[in-house]
Amino acid sequence: MRAEQVQAFIDVTEHGSFAAAARHTGLKRSTLSAAVNALEDSLGVALFERSGNSLTLTAVGDSVLPDCYRLLTSASRIKKHCHQHLQGVESQLGIARDDALPEAFWRQVMHDLKQQFPLTAISVYLVPPQEHAQFVQRQTVDIAFGLYTAEGIDANATSLAPVSMRLVAAPLHPLSRLPSINRDDLAQYTQVCLTHVQDDKLISEALFSGNYLALTMFEVIRDAVINATGWALLPYPLVKDALEAGTLCTLNHDLALASHYYRYVESDNRGVVATALLNKVVYFLASQN
Repeated sequence: MRAEQVQAFIDVTEHGSFAAAARHTGLKRSTLSAAVNALEDSLGVALFERSGNSLTLTAVGDSVLPDCYRLLTSASRIKKHCHQHLQGVESQLGIARDDALPEAFWRQVMHDLKQQFPLTAISVYLVPPQEHAQFVQRQTVDIAFGLYTAEGIDANATSLAPVSMRLVAAPLHPLSRLPSINRDDLAQYTQVCLTHVQDDKLISEALFSGNYLALTMFEVIRDAVINATGWALLPYPLVKDALEAGTLCTLNHDLALASHYYRYVESDNRGVVATALLNKVVYFLASQN
């Protein structure tokens, strides 16, 4: 039993006759007939009841038809897997990332990757960038993306692009009412900042005081600031929509706040899917500048 014989059986079944199947597939009628006859010989059963030019599935033909569809699907997947392997396409890809870039971007990227590489199993783990290197070193993930602060730069991380930062608060927050603010003003109010694990301890990235609320995700920080819990320093791509909608305000300050770099850490052998993902991230970052 060969895949092309099973395909011929399905084609004839779907189109109702050898002649119709031949017209649809572009194959000769004799080729389809020979394939179906060979399949029947190999199975030892008649799949069709033939009466002149009329064809009707036998009981056994009808019963095996669903499995024939499954067989062709499996055969197609086997061929695609082997083709992907020869092309260097990963069968699995583990990704770690933070949420400095909007979730809408990541949803679209994951959709596009699965459309382009449907047989690659992809796992995504959301974790602060300061923890990315250890996940790659342990081979938990293959590649990691994140916004690295000056204190969190890893020697093995490769810079992609600077991401401008915004000092933000809710419109009703007291800081938003000041015409200009300085470090002393910020120190009087809660900073909502990022936290990560280092040597089994939670390390916060508060800037000017011990008055902070430290969270593990930028989006949660942003939402806390929108709720007027405190102020925060956040990546512009993540707060752009909130600023335009007026649910956040940019604070007028005299501080020298440098852009942070969006970086990635990867394992030794980057595959085709990881490269495609990297290119999509690079393109998005370029569109933000």
